[in-house]
Amino acid sequence: MTSPDPAKRTFLQRLRNYPRSLAGRLTLVLSLGMAISAILALQASDSLGHYTFRRDQIDAALNSAVDIAHRFDQNPEQTADRLSRGVILGAHDPNPAWRMTAPNPEFSRRLSERLARPAQVMPLLNGECFVQLTRYPHAAGMNTDPLPDCWLVQIDRADPQGKTLSYVVDLWPDRSWNRHRVGPPYLELIIIAGALLGLLAASLATAPLRRMERAARAFSLVGEFEPIPVKGPSEVRAALETFNLAQERVREGLRERTQILASVTHDLQTPLTRLRLRLEQVEDEALRERLVADLAVTQQMVRDGLDLARSSEIREPWAVLDIDSILSSIAEDASEFGHHVAFTSESGVEARVKPNALARALGNLVDNALKYGGSAELSCLLEGPDLVIRVVDQGPGLPEDELALAFQPFRRLSSSKGNGTGIGLAIALAQVGTFGATLRLCNGTQGGLIAEIRIPGSAIQHRKDGLRE
Repeated sequence: MTSPDPAKRTFLQRLRNYPRSLAGRLTLVLSLGMAISAILALQASDSLGHYTFRRDQIDAALNSAVDIAHRFDQNPEQTADRLSRGVILGAHDPNPAWRMTAPNPEFSRRLSERLARPAQVMPLLNGECFVQLTRYPHAAGMNTDPLPDCWLVQIDRADPQGKTLSYVVDLWPDRSWNRHRVGPPYLELIIIAGALLGLLAASLATAPLRRMERAARAFSLVGEFEPIPVKGPSEVRAALETFNLAQERVREGLRERTQILASVTHDLQTPLTRLRLRLEQVEDEALRERLVADLAVTQQMVRDGLDLARSSEIREPWAVLDIDSILSSIAEDASEFGHHVAFTSESGVEARVKPNALARALGNLVDNALKYGGSAELSCLLEGPDLVIRVVDQGPGLPEDELALAFQPFRRLSSSKGNGTGIGLAIALAQVGTFGATLRLCNGTQGGLIAEIRIPGSAIQHRKDGLRE
C-alpha cells in the first residue's frame, strides 16, 4: 500500500484544521449570516409582493363590483343581458345554486361604504367559478391553470321593490406566489456567494494575524527581528506596534546578555592569566600540573559559556547550499586528519540555511561521534517534505532517560569521558535553530547514537540535472 502524497496529506490536514481556526470560524459565521440574511430578504420580498398584489387585486375587484352596481342602477336590463352573454370582461352571471354562505367581512364593509347600501362579497373557488372551461378540450399547448380569482357579489337594489343584485367579478391571479425565488438556482447561488464573500472577509480580517504569526515563528526559531508593517484598522495597528516593541525588547535583552557575558569573559582573562603565571612558580611539580589542568578547564568553561551565549545571536546571512557538497567536504576534511568519517547517502537537493551555523553544528556532532564512537557516518535523505541529515556513530549510545538531557549545557552524562564541558550538543542545537531546523538524538537499532538534523520543507529547493527546479 503506497503512502499518500505529502502535499495532499498536508492539504488535507490544513483542511481538517481550518474549521478550528479564526479564519474558519469567521468564514462560517459570515457565510451563514449572509446566506440567511439573503434568504430572509427574498422571503420578505416575496411576502411583500404577494401582499401588495392581493391588496391591489382587492381594490381592483372592489372597483369592478362598484362599476357593475352603477351599471345596474343606470340600465338594469342591458347590464343583465350583457352579463348573461359574457360580453363584459371581468364580470359574469353567477350559478343560481350558489349561496352567500361565508362573506368576507372586510371586503363587504368596504363595498357597502362605497355604494351606501348593504352588500356582501364572498371569494369563490376557481374551478367552481369557471366550471364551463373544463367541459371542452383546451387548445394545444394551453391549459386552464391558472384560472382567474373570482368573487360572488350580492347587493341590495336601490329600489326597495327590486331584487337583490347578484353577479361575479374576476381578476387574473398572482401565480408568482407559487414560484418562490428562494429555491434552485437562487439558493445555491446565495450559498456559494456567501461562502466566497465569507472566505474573502475572513482572509482580509486575519491577514495581520498571519503576518504576526509568521514573524513570531521566525523570531522564536531563528531569533531574527523583522518589524511587521503597521497597517490596517486602528486595533490591528496597535497590536502590531505592541508586537514589534516586544520583539525589539527581547532582542535587546539577548544582546545585553551576550555583551555582559563577553565582558565578563574578557575581564576574567587577565586574572586567569596572572593565576596561571603564579601557578607556574609552584615548586611541587605534581601539584603544579594538577592546578594548571584545573585552571585550563576553568578557562575552557568560560569560553564555552560565551560560545553558547553567542550561538543563538548569530547575524549570519542566509544562503542556498548544496547539502551533499557540505557533508562530502566535512567527511573528506576529517579523513585527511586520519578520522574515520564517511558520507554514505546523497539527497540531491539544495536548502536555504545559514552556512557557518550548519557547518559548526555538523562539526560538533562529528566531533561528538568520533569522541564516543571512534567513527562517524554521514547521510542525507528526504523524509516527506523535510530534509534529514544524520550523523551516526558506533559508540555505546545513551540510556533512553538521558536522551532528553543531552542538550542541557554543562551536564555530564553517564557515558561522558575526558575533560569536556558537555556543551557541544547544546551549541549544535542552538546553531541549527538559527535557520529553523531541529536536532534530536536517538539510539540506533544496531547500537550507536544517531544525531538527526531536520530541515523543514519550506527551506528546500529540489534539483534536477544540477539545476534548481
